[in-house]
Amino acid sequence: MEFSILIVDDDTNLLSVLKTLFADSHAVTTCSDGSEAVEICKKRHFDVILSDIIMPGASGLEVLKQARKSDPNTIVILITGFASLETAIDAIREGAYDYITKPFNLEQLKNVVKNALERVRLTRENQRLLEELQEAYRQINLIKGIMGIEERSPETLNDDTSPERENKTLIGSDVIPYHLLQSESKKVTGFIENLERIGELRNRGLISEKEFELCKLRLFDNMK
Repeated sequence: MEFSILIVDDDTNLLSVLKTLFADSHAVTTCSDGSEAVEICKKRHFDVILSDIIMPGASGLEVLKQARKSDPNTIVILITGFASLETAIDAIREGAYDYITKPFNLEQLKNVVKNALERVRLTRENQRLLEELQEAYRQINLIKGIMGIEERSPETLNDDTSPERENKTLIGSDVIPYHLLQSESKKVTGFIENLERIGELRNRGLISEKEFELCKLRLFDNMK
């Protein structure tokens, strides 16, 4: 998985070293002026930003503010040769992921960036899984519509305590989080399309074979 990294430092020698350090594995953009970096952050997304704090034009803290304003998920690591408790507190308050003082060990920096990129990867993966889960519940909700199963309100989700509750099939039960289901019912169109959808749900284990057959029968009834 390739990530995008912006490196900002007015020390061109260090800028070149840092670019070489990460360019083999990731898409690296470099900048030696704080104001230019702020403008770049307004137009482009970066997964991780490495920025010196004291620079011409704009400070690293200003770069941090703009980057977080453009995308709160951007991870910003600040670097400084003039460490102070006040600056460190300001950096943390503005949402900096880490605060590194010069001179630093390149391996140390690589580990910090590696951990930051792992966090980005996990965020992406969680977002992907959430989208897949929401789509699965949307499909299940559609199937419930086909079968004529009414949704229950949040107030009644825990009302049923009978022994039969444990034997309910998935789409007929209330195990689906109510807030993930779309409240608007959608008109079911296209027999083939809906048949493919319920087949996919069965293949993914989201509905049982019995539920699949019931849905097919209902679709055939709707075709009459």
